[in-house]
Amino acid sequence: MLERVTVSNRGYIVLPASLRKEMDIKSGTKILISREENRIILQPITSFTEKLSGLTSGSFGENENQVKEYIDEERKK
Repeated sequence: MLERVTVSNRGYIVLPASLRKEMDIKSGTKILISREENRIILQPITSFTEKLSGLTSGSFGENENQVKEYIDEERKK
């Protein structure tokens, strides 16, 4: 996939909406930028916390109150 973008006078580029959607890039997504010879490579960085949140979903309760109760009980121990 090749897309043409223009660099602004401040060095900004706008990633095409189709690419952002395809790669799940949203406002606030961190991007790693690197260079290989004459290529610039942009790579989205997934938050470690976001990755873990899916793994622990429902493990400590089904809602905020249940999670709070679980944490309170653990603190008592």
